[in-house]
Amino acid sequence: MTDFLNYLLNGLSLGCIYALIAVGYSMVYGIIKLINFAHGEFYMFGAFVGYYMLCFAFGGAANGPDLGFLPLLAALLAAGLATGVLAVAVERAVYRPLRSSGRIVALLAALGVSLLMQNAGQQTVGPKDRTFPHTFTFQRFPRTRVEPGSIVVGQRAPADLSIVYARRTASGQETIVENIASRGNPITEPAHKEMERILETAAAQGCEAAVFSYPAVTVTNGQGLILVVLALATAALYLLVQHTRFGRAMRAVSHDFEAAALMGINVSRVVAGTFFVGAVVAGVGGALAGGMYYNEIGPLMGLMPGLKAFVAAVFGGIGSVPGALLGGVLLGMSEKLVEAYCSSLYSDAFTFAILILVLLVRPSGLLGRPPSDKM
Repeated sequence: MTDFLNYLLNGLSLGCIYALIAVGYSMVYGIIKLINFAHGEFYMFGAFVGYYMLCFAFGGAANGPDLGFLPLLAALLAAGLATGVLAVAVERAVYRPLRSSGRIVALLAALGVSLLMQNAGQQTVGPKDRTFPHTFTFQRFPRTRVEPGSIVVGQRAPADLSIVYARRTASGQETIVENIASRGNPITEPAHKEMERILETAAAQGCEAAVFSYPAVTVTNGQGLILVVLALATAALYLLVQHTRFGRAMRAVSHDFEAAALMGINVSRVVAGTFFVGAVVAGVGGALAGGMYYNEIGPLMGLMPGLKAFVAAVFGGIGSVPGALLGGVLLGMSEKLVEAYCSSLYSDAFTFAILILVLLVRPSGLLGRPPSDKM
């Protein structure tokens, strides 16, 4: 049961990433009935903007000192805004001229934009993956502080034990987490001596050091940040769609494109704004995934998450923002459970099996609504 809960928490983090991408699919489809397959590349673009923001503005490096939360927040904001501007430019240059050409033409254009961005990324930043700059060390919560004197060599650890300490480097300060003993295993003499050495060194340098024990089910600060970002994005989207003038215009255009234009709504501006909002969320998701989940980014990183986010949007109900959020979370948790209890080789197959099953059994998705009332 403990392992099952930990798998669910890990899957929840992955599902939040899928949900942040799936939102853009649903928003764009809800307005102009376009499946924007380039949305995964917006996610990739946001990851690289966050990467370069941390590297050049804050001197971040993969093995560098802790940058802290504020530089990461600045990188997330920069990634979101830059990706939103890119999405507006793509909509203006590619999708708007083809708006009256039919859905198949627009779909092919979206595939073309996706391939163009993938190849442009490989030509500009190179095909190899890059390790995301270090912002802060992953730590588990909740935790309880333990007195070092109570840890005895040969005694079985009643819980996972780790020592968390700060270490000064030439470029700053970094936090280190080292395991002392896992739950149920004896505390070895080398581990005990290493703990004492670390405590003595930290005291001599005036740095913080403490020993903690952890319960069976824990959440890392990286997972917590991903959950908080999704919660904030959900709240912001709800307020935007339901309680702003632009949100009312979005719902009107979604309900009836032509009637909204006849009522004086600037449809082109609403469509561009929808692309912007969806891409902002995807860009934030890309920088967040690169730094807090995968810890690596590359020019092809948006391909598979983008396809899985599309499955999540269909699963939840394409065109429904709540459906996209729900579908992303459920898909992420299901994928991690398949990896844990079957094999990671089957996780991708399981994802697309869900797509086929949903299209056969319930094409409208879990929260699907009639096309005239999707937003």
